[in-house]
Amino acid sequence: MENVFKAFALALSLAGIFGCSGRGYVPEEAGTPSGGPVIVNESVAAIDGEIIIKLKSGSEPCLTKAGLPGDRSGIDQIDRVLTEVGAVRFERLFPECGRFEERTRKEGLHLWYIAEYDPSVPTSKVASLLSACRDIEIIEYPLPTVSAEYAKAGPVDVAGACPALSAGSSVPFPFNESARARMFQWHYNNAGTVGAAKTLAGADANVWEAWQLCTGNPDVIVAVIDQGVKYDHEDLKDNMWVNAGEIPGNGIDDDGNGYVDDIYGYNFVDGSGNITFSAENMHGTHVAGTVSAVNNNGIGVNGIAGGSGKGDGVKIMTLQTLGASESGSSGAGIGGQVRAMKYAADNGAVISQNSWSFSAGTISSTDWRRGVYSALSRAMEYFVKYAGMDENGNQEGPMAGGIVIFAAGNDNTDELNYPSADPLAVSVAATSWLGTPAAYTNYGTWVSMSAPGGDLSLNSTYGGVYSTSVAEDGSSSYEGIQGTSMACPHVSGACALAVSYYYGAEKRKGLTAETLRQALLSSTRPMDAYYPATYAGRMGVGALDTYKLLRTVVGLADIPGQRVRAGESLSLNLADYLPEVQVLVYKVSAPGYVEVSLSGGIMTIRGIRPGSVKITVSDGTAIKKTFEVTVE
Repeated sequence: MENVFKAFALALSLAGIFGCSGRGYVPEEAGTPSGGPVIVNESVAAIDGEIIIKLKSGSEPCLTKAGLPGDRSGIDQIDRVLTEVGAVRFERLFPECGRFEERTRKEGLHLWYIAEYDPSVPTSKVASLLSACRDIEIIEYPLPTVSAEYAKAGPVDVAGACPALSAGSSVPFPFNESARARMFQWHYNNAGTVGAAKTLAGADANVWEAWQLCTGNPDVIVAVIDQGVKYDHEDLKDNMWVNAGEIPGNGIDDDGNGYVDDIYGYNFVDGSGNITFSAENMHGTHVAGTVSAVNNNGIGVNGIAGGSGKGDGVKIMTLQTLGASESGSSGAGIGGQVRAMKYAADNGAVISQNSWSFSAGTISSTDWRRGVYSALSRAMEYFVKYAGMDENGNQEGPMAGGIVIFAAGNDNTDELNYPSADPLAVSVAATSWLGTPAAYTNYGTWVSMSAPGGDLSLNSTYGGVYSTSVAEDGSSSYEGIQGTSMACPHVSGACALAVSYYYGAEKRKGLTAETLRQALLSSTRPMDAYYPATYAGRMGVGALDTYKLLRTVVGLADIPGQRVRAGESLSLNLADYLPEVQVLVYKVSAPGYVEVSLSGGIMTIRGIRPGSVKITVSDGTAIKKTFEVTVE
């Protein structure tokens, strides 16, 4: 943490700290085990100065804030430790949040707290002291988070003249941004040459073709959890999310969501609604431009879901968590990342864009798999479950549930990288304009898919991903960068475009986050032929194809339950529910009730004897549709 705290020089005996007479203490029944709290993510890399705890159910009611300072819990045991370590803050990790408070408590998130204390006290010592407090269920070390940025090509002027874009694509470019911008953004439509450089035609995200179907929808909100986004950037300002329930600058939480003056999002680094950015802190601005820079405005660059210039681009919610060094030690720490994820779900975002991670190898797979104990994994679960839903569990946004997308990291290793490797996340590796794995990208069987991230080693001028940036004087600029940070927002932008296409002008409900995830991972293009043997099968299921994703997401539907009499047959045309039927497999949950055959996308089901079974149809990748058949 950046703040410097004055340590309290108190000499409390261990016996005094470990006493069990505090308010809120409930004695254990005779014969019950007395094991201490579970300690999560214990690591020498932990940030000093803050720690996260989860209280046992039943301890929280005594934590009334009436008459208590903001650095105390109201539980004697815990407060003795907080005093010992010079605590200056102790508060709920997930603040009270108005109409969503009930579901917050249902998920047990109200039991999570964060303590901020003198950073000269090692985290390990604080955890040791807290481990004797019997009201605590979990103690979590806060680990540093790092952006997945790798290197920059330098500022780019996208307004001047340049050579014509090379021929090779039959898909027309629909907007009026300059030819120079179109060439630099080869990652949307790669015609085979960029400037004088020879590239691989089609090694791109296939965005131009997708634009023929849809360009965006302002009802779709993407949360950029990153450095602050330059909300007044000439090519972003019209696509920024604005909190209509908040009055700017009045110092009041007008909408009751737990945050004051959160107009464009929130700055979790300094705990205010004041979003900051600079030439050194432009990472979030660059990421946001790939998702939703304004299209067809005659300036700058294009965003994948930036609209058609008529106010119809998807909206960017900026949640500032990374600091000047792009690490948790100078930013908001893991506490900020956790809060940002939940804020996004409660305030309308359905896509969580995360170009950051812990350093590869910081957390073991064994430790992370205890995810029920991790505040971040719980926040991710909350986002996936509740994004787009109202307080009564009804879909109010353009999608029911949310999708969480993470950069795979830039360590050029197959070592597990969390949170990207979590099963809830879509993890994105990076490719170059040759379709090859970028020189820096992480890879492995835990990676979900790949997308263009650029590779400046191939060409230091054009080889990066070009997007919005911040100039030295704070004005609007554009810049080329390489990294899985740049690959990740391609997937977020494509998902935002797919949600926009499904939702449409008629605001069609029914799309679920699981359907989007299945469509995303089943619509990729196989690229192993372009990979060295080391990477084969370790860059995910394939490369992002935005056009195919849009076609897939509207071609998926749940297969309804079926009824058939014993001795009779029925036929299902699976093309009514799946976008592709050439390669399908199926599984029947129990034998003896039905006979099933599949040919050319037509499934024939013959009843054998009364009962019910479930049939799961899969494309062998990510799409799985299960339906019940009742034999009468």
